[in-house]
Amino acid sequence: MTTTSGAPLDIRRDFVSLLPRLRRFALTLSTSVDAADELVRLACTKAIIKGQCPSSDHPVTPWLFKLVRSAALETTAKPKKLPALSNAARSPATEQQAIVLGLPTGQASAFLLVEIEGFSYAEAADILDVSSESLVARLCEARTNFAAIAAPTAERRA
Repeated sequence: MTTTSGAPLDIRRDFVSLLPRLRRFALTLSTSVDAADELVRLACTKAIIKGQCPSSDHPVTPWLFKLVRSAALETTAKPKKLPALSNAARSPATEQQAIVLGLPTGQASAFLLVEIEGFSYAEAADILDVSSESLVARLCEARTNFAAIAAPTAERRA
């Protein structure tokens, strides 16, 4: 991959800014912080080995998210499992994060990619390797879950 000036583009420099985002996404695909960190490590290693995106027409960010998802699929296919952490060790920093991570995996990933990371529906569907219809259904289910969580709070305030 090259920049518009023709100079080679080193994707490793993008990792520093993307690591928190990739880790947050990996948390929606795994059961522990250690497992999420391992997914990010595997994805970054794969990206460095490949050295570039599949084509220069595609941005690096969605490609790296897709590599994290691919790593998640590969590790779930393997019998090796990382130990689960205690609730205190894996508890998210905020209540909102806890709610998102408490959603079923497909809903959490779809919600995070679209609503938090700002990917378009088409990009998020591509990253998750699902149809646009499946992505929309997952987002609808996630939003319905959020509405159910917010309803009792709204009633208490009234």
